[in-house]
Amino acid sequence: MEDSWTRRDGGVLRPQTTPQLAAQTLRTAIISGELKPGDRILEQKWSTRLGIGQPTLREAMFELEHQGLLRKQPQRGTYVAQLSPQDYQQIQEVRIPLEAIAIGRAAEQLTNEQERKLAKLVREMRGTDAKDDVKHFHDCDVLFHRTIWEIAGNPYLAEMLETITFRLFVFSIVGRWDNKPGSAGERAAAVKQHENILRGLRTKDGVQAQQIFLESTVNYWNKQYGLTLKAEHLFAKA
Repeated sequence: MEDSWTRRDGGVLRPQTTPQLAAQTLRTAIISGELKPGDRILEQKWSTRLGIGQPTLREAMFELEHQGLLRKQPQRGTYVAQLSPQDYQQIQEVRIPLEAIAIGRAAEQLTNEQERKLAKLVREMRGTDAKDDVKHFHDCDVLFHRTIWEIAGNPYLAEMLETITFRLFVFSIVGRWDNKPGSAGERAAAVKQHENILRGLRTKDGVQAQQIFLESTVNYWNKQYGLTLKAEHLFAKA
């Protein structure tokens, strides 16, 4: 596997190492549903498929463990992670208050160019309706939130949100939208939630944007994933 290049949020091209490329391939296999929650990662199979040694593959797997996509079980192997409703609830109890801070800061600093970028991402999310577009929806979703964190201007906050939310953004869509009954409605609800977040940002009012974010995010996750989140318990300032 040869080294390649990737474009990061700032538009700067940076080289990817072989372990990073291997991690990206495994990540794509998880997002696409080729690797399902609970599946064991067969090291010999994947190292052969990727044309790399097992030590290099283990570096890639370690990266995905750090992102919460894989879980290593002693004496048993490494498996694709599975998130329970309790996992979703606990992750959101941490993620929502932190992202509300980012939303408030971003609303007060939002430029017209940044607003257009976020609007374009929401339009692209709205246009993904086929199974093969799940990865593109995920990519737009992640970039939408990363853009907000970048606008907020606090790299420590962005780093914490990156760590907390990556597995959330992956497993919240994996296996849910494979042309199943109701999948179109779920996608529409996810797009609507992002439209609401953008509506809040457009107010340029930090407190109002936080309130819209809290209400729309809590309502979305409670309805679509059966959680029991309460906005008033998650962010006292809103």
